[in-house]
Amino acid sequence: MGLLDIFKKNQDNQTTQVVADYSTIDSNEKAHNLFAKKELVKLFLIPLEFGGQDTAMNILFVPASANNKKINFDAKIEKMLQEGVKLGYSANPEYKDSSFIPSQIVINVNGDKTITETIDIW
Repeated sequence: MGLLDIFKKNQDNQTTQVVADYSTIDSNEKAHNLFAKKELVKLFLIPLEFGGQDTAMNILFVPASANNKKINFDAKIEKMLQEGVKLGYSANPEYKDSSFIPSQIVINVNGDKTITETIDIW
């Protein structure tokens, strides 16, 4: 069995994840409708624990899986802060076309440590 045969076998056994397409969610109203239907959840760009506010400028609507990834990352950063590591934090959404749902969020942490985390959404 050659390397290409192993690659083919692995590819055949892979589970493919279907990624939603939010390109048609081109207004705040449409995003809120998906939130009301519980298809999207509220994500805070700057976590409330880090001084973020529960205001429109700090809120995005995303699938629960993306929010969970961000919560897990933020928990790691919070632990470092509790250990006395001095850090700055910024989170920047990136968008495709005119969608109100970000395609990804890029988080930059700097100070005593430098960390960049990209959360892909769609």
